[in-house]
Amino acid sequence: MAGFYVREARHLSRLRLTIAGVLPWLCEVAEEGAERLTFTYIHPEMTVFGGGGSGQARDEPSRDSNGLPHRSLEVQLRYEVALNHLAVSATITNRSFERVAFETQWELAADFADIMDVSSPTPTEGEKAHLERHGEQLRLVDPNDASRSTVITIGGTHAWQLSGEAVAIPLKLQPQEVAAFAIVVRPEPLGIDDGAAADRERFWKAWQGSLSRVMTPGNSLAEQIITRHVADFAALPLMHGAPDEWLAMQAGVPMYPALFGRDALTAGWQAAMLDRGTALDAALTRLGRLQGTRDDPDRDEEPGRIVQQVRYGPNALRGSPFARYYGDFASPFMYVIGLAHLYAWTGDKEQLGRHWDSARRVLDWARERGDRDGDGYLEYLTRANVGPTHQGWKDSGDAIVHHDGSIARAPVATCELQGYWYAAQQMMAIMSWALGARGDALDHWKAAQQLKDRFNRDWWDDENDLPALAMDADKRLVRSPASNAGHCLACGIIDDDYVGRATGRLFAHDMFSGWGIRTLSSAHVAYDPLSYHRGSVWPVENATIAFGLRRFGFDARALEIAQGMFELAALYSDCRLPETVGGFGRGERPTPGAYPRANAVQLWNASAIPLLIHVMAGLQPVAPLELLIVDPALPSWLPEIVIHDLRLAGATATLRCWRDKHGASHAEVVRKRGTLHLVRQPPPESQTVGWRDRFSALADRVLHH
Repeated sequence: MAGFYVREARHLSRLRLTIAGVLPWLCEVAEEGAERLTFTYIHPEMTVFGGGGSGQARDEPSRDSNGLPHRSLEVQLRYEVALNHLAVSATITNRSFERVAFETQWELAADFADIMDVSSPTPTEGEKAHLERHGEQLRLVDPNDASRSTVITIGGTHAWQLSGEAVAIPLKLQPQEVAAFAIVVRPEPLGIDDGAAADRERFWKAWQGSLSRVMTPGNSLAEQIITRHVADFAALPLMHGAPDEWLAMQAGVPMYPALFGRDALTAGWQAAMLDRGTALDAALTRLGRLQGTRDDPDRDEEPGRIVQQVRYGPNALRGSPFARYYGDFASPFMYVIGLAHLYAWTGDKEQLGRHWDSARRVLDWARERGDRDGDGYLEYLTRANVGPTHQGWKDSGDAIVHHDGSIARAPVATCELQGYWYAAQQMMAIMSWALGARGDALDHWKAAQQLKDRFNRDWWDDENDLPALAMDADKRLVRSPASNAGHCLACGIIDDDYVGRATGRLFAHDMFSGWGIRTLSSAHVAYDPLSYHRGSVWPVENATIAFGLRRFGFDARALEIAQGMFELAALYSDCRLPETVGGFGRGERPTPGAYPRANAVQLWNASAIPLLIHVMAGLQPVAPLELLIVDPALPSWLPEIVIHDLRLAGATATLRCWRDKHGASHAEVVRKRGTLHLVRQPPPESQTVGWRDRFSALADRVLHH
């Protein structure tokens, strides 16, 4: 699926430099931020070096069939992606002791294929476009849509000509002489001129520059991992639409360069520590404007639903339902949950009010349409012909399986969706109270408590010490130990009497691989360590589970997950967590196994590492009170965390957390601008801390500060 894609259309399927008809030898690839790559080559690379049986004098350089001396040319290509073009600058340096003459060629091709077609299990390519010259420019026009094209400008002082499907540039270079030229590739129509692109670039860079910086003085590798994931997060805004939507995020590359509702919202709240929820606000804005308004089975749209994905490629323009598809039950509740996290960081009631109607409509939809049969639980049933079978956290077709391996029949109610619904109603209650709607607040709180009571009565599986994975169409419990229960833990829907049992079960050897919690028990008949959702390990999910573990005071378990995730990232040369990895345990092999086709850069994996820092620092933002509650629990492998430019409400601060020689963790504000009160307190739901400990911690803070 290689190529240059814009709005999910492949505007270049080939851009390749050859010298005398041969590809140069790649020596090195250097990354210069998310937008730039530099490749260094030599040419020609020979296998015979002269002397011995070669028939050459020992001091005579080997030559290729065109007479070029061995390694005579050094080639450097620098690719830079901007919002409205791709620029490639090239230099070719003659490193030999003699004058050389040769021809370079840029091979160019485009098929304007949709990224969904190219990345499918049975990839299909589009019709090849013809390369045409128009004055000093080249143009590739989509054979199926004349309004779409790729315009190529050749820069530099060297003469060039069109030779078939390539640009030919003859060169003659003296020793140490350098030839420089460039190619600028512009997709049309894009609707962004140079001035508008520059404005967006400035906005984007300003946001990137405002992000919190996390340093870990006692562990340089951990800091490298954090920096990598923060940089990935900062590279993924779509920069589409109105200015207040620009920071809404794409889900990942190469396969998901589009807005996915739950991905953008999940990553937004997980990484809100970095930007005080600015990207989250943009996602809420964009998704609110796309909120469902009618009943459309072809898109699984219903009034109040939040889109699952929004596509812009050729298929979308030809009428694919994925241009705006709503078949997801997680996105609506992540909208409400994300809004609550945003308010917790900003305390901005005006901002809350802008998104309020969309949040209210989500809960109206859940009550009126999400519970299809009126039994008090959410059930999904896909109506679109091309939609996914499952619409919960796990959306692959074979994700929800009974204990015997049979696939649960829809309509299906999964346990984590009930947890999301519970959390959304609780958070809506708190936000309603803040806005003065006390009656609505009490109604939401009561509805949430009733759901929790029903859920623990009907879903708890004593045999597996977990909530059941799901209920199928016949209202049979799907009794398969799965990671979905960890979402229930994070949402708080599991009764206190069961939380400890559920935690222990999630860390049993068949569930915890040593790297993270598996999506399905390794003892299950349907277990497949390299499947998408039947035994693999997802970093984003594990970060969420760690968040829940700290919420209930299971600090050591949360730190086990954090350690597994950081050590997993360290396995990769770029320190980047893949979208998902295999479920093989540490005792089985040294690595967890690579999931095939995993995205190299995945938005909510980029946010998973910041969330784990949030978890270890024990952050509880309460911006309406200009209050930051902390409860650091640092492991021995990460003895210090310093968060620079942490923003809450109107304040900016540097927060330092450290572990002393006795293993106790502490926190302090090193410097700040604006009003921010720091209080050391465990989470309210912690089962390991009593009221005396809470009062003592608070009193200590008041007396000594």
